Amino acid sequence: YHIKRIKMGLCTLKLDDSFSECFLERKCISLLKANNIIHGSVKIHISRKGDGRYLPESNKSNIMISVIHDLAYQINKPISLCFYEEQYKNIGVLSNIKSANALVSVLASIYASENNFDNAILLNYSGDVVEVANANIFIVKGEHIYTPPLDSGCVDGTMRKWVSNKFIIVERSILKSDLLDADEVFVTNASRGIIPVGSIDGICLASFNMASCIQNKLINSSLGL
Repeated sequence: YHIKRIKMGLCTLKLDDSFSECFLERKCISLLKANNIIHGSVKIHISRKGDGRYLPESNKSNIMISVIHDLAYQINKPISLCFYEEQYKNIGVLSNIKSANALVSVLASIYASENNFDNAILLNYSGDVVEVANANIFIVKGEHIYTPPLDSGCVDGTMRKWVSNKFIIVERSILKSDLLDADEVFVTNASRGIIPVGSIDGICLASFNMASCIQNKLINSSLGL
């Protein structure tokens, strides 16, 4: 999923795609072995090479790969969310790319921290819910699980894709009122998996059953069970 997203991003940003899947896999495995990492994460950072400002003189790329130790997947504690409405995310394919240009997410995280919340919900210019600062968002209502579509402006998250391939997920626009009326809300990212939401702007959510179910499936999958 990550490699497919990298290749989509390179195409969108007019960068030469000179990194094969085999090359990336080989380099990542080499770094993991050299640093004796069992549980952790890999960060692949690709930037444009050469001179030029708003008109680059080259479509060639530089690549930097780093690895860090982390914890294995585990059942996550519920987090608190708030709505962030000082800045909005744009709608379009650039918003789907996981890039270093994450100013709205950074400002939203600062806002959440300053107001004693764990994370912040981002909206687009149409007022639709997009994601949280560092994760995709899902809601459970009755027997259905919903998540915002990519054309809402959310990042094309790899854990979002994993969940969508393992469970029946309906993509549709989600409003603030949908979140507050949901039976359950959870967020997803590659580093922690599925994280239940315990409250939104001080309004408590009591159910974490679906988040726990999906996270257990992820844990078993990572253990090869």
